Amino acid sequence: MGRHGPSELDAVLAEVARGLERSTRGARLIYVRREVVEEPDPGPEVQRVGLHEALVERLEAQGIRRLYRFQYEAYKAITSGKDVFIVSGAATGKTEAFIIPVMDEILKEGRRALIIYPTKALARDQLSRFSRYSVPFLSRVAVLDGDTPEKERLLIYENPPELLITNPDMIHFSLPRSSRFRRLLRGIRTVVLDEAHVYEGSFGSHVRMVMDRLKKLGGDLKFIASSATIGNPGELGELLFDRPVEVIEGTRRRKGIAYHVIVSSGLLSRWTVASRLLLLASRAGLRCLAFVDSQQMCEVVARMAKRDGVKVMVHRAGLLREERREVEDRLKSGELEAVVATPTLELGIDIGFLDAVIMVAPPPSFARYLQRAGRAGRRGRPGYIFTILADDPIDAYYERRPERFFEQEITPVVFEPYNEEIAKIHVIAMAMER
Repeated sequence: MGRHGPSELDAVLAEVARGLERSTRGARLIYVRREVVEEPDPGPEVQRVGLHEALVERLEAQGIRRLYRFQYEAYKAITSGKDVFIVSGAATGKTEAFIIPVMDEILKEGRRALIIYPTKALARDQLSRFSRYSVPFLSRVAVLDGDTPEKERLLIYENPPELLITNPDMIHFSLPRSSRFRRLLRGIRTVVLDEAHVYEGSFGSHVRMVMDRLKKLGGDLKFIASSATIGNPGELGELLFDRPVEVIEGTRRRKGIAYHVIVSSGLLSRWTVASRLLLLASRAGLRCLAFVDSQQMCEVVARMAKRDGVKVMVHRAGLLREERREVEDRLKSGELEAVVATPTLELGIDIGFLDAVIMVAPPPSFARYLQRAGRAGRRGRPGYIFTILADDPIDAYYERRPERFFEQEITPVVFEPYNEEIAKIHVIAMAMER
């Protein structure tokens, strides 16, 4: 089996390792790192926080009777008027850290809030989650984007919801074109940027300028950013909002045990090894998500795994929204054993609980690795994260020194706040708005 970490392999990993060595030419597990993450430090019971009574009832109905400490710190900072950046891993309660104080202010003060996601798919996926915390007759949640039917759009303009979910491009294109849209946003007092780690490079410059335009609508805006683990949350928050932010840190991963596994592809292609891992993992009873970085190889890996008998589908850009939703629903329901995806599923769309994540190549950054790894691990069951190495120079280095892969620093997320080419477009848009 080759080298592995100091802890013993569990039965599932041992079974996968044996199957891989028997059925391939030289592919093998070369390193295993066992990670144990304790539950985040507890905070006060929800009844003792000072929340609106109706919100306490909604939280308890969802099984939330106590906040984590970082959630309580976020609540105190947000409700005291501070701009904050919340950093915590996938499925650790990061969303609740901002939605609880936001909903509390809606109920107590009548504040309206805007939550911005980088994609329409992610915004719509979060609608049902936020609706669980809304209080009938006191707070409403709605999505407004390019796919919103005209009838729903008119209702939103005529009777603005307390919590509006959208995306940066919807704001960018609608502000100069629609007086109704401008009036809708003038009542917003809190702006949330979730999945903020994706706002880098030219996309970050674009979103920064969208935030500047929101400020010019008038009103005293409060800003909240939220993200999985990144290296420079304070700096990124200030880049996005042009203000200092208070950083609230949670935990890197969800509670439980995770096995981070480095796999050598031997004489085979990484695509062949990925399809074999999908087969072995599904036979071991694991529900899997495999990440590739191109649409073409997404189809190739899925076709190879399907040929071996794995119940698998693809999830990638270019599919119709209805097709992507079908894949998500079938994986969530248990009809599928696996999905092969491009980074479309990296951002936390709800596809139920996954046991294993297979990265067909090391991700572009260690932060992206942590983001993807955070998807593995059911409640009370270990998560398995496999990373396949091939024969390029960087992979060869990590094959010789696999422990170094996990010692990487989390690279900062940065962008030029006033990218000149992007600024030209926004200046024209601002002129149209006036």
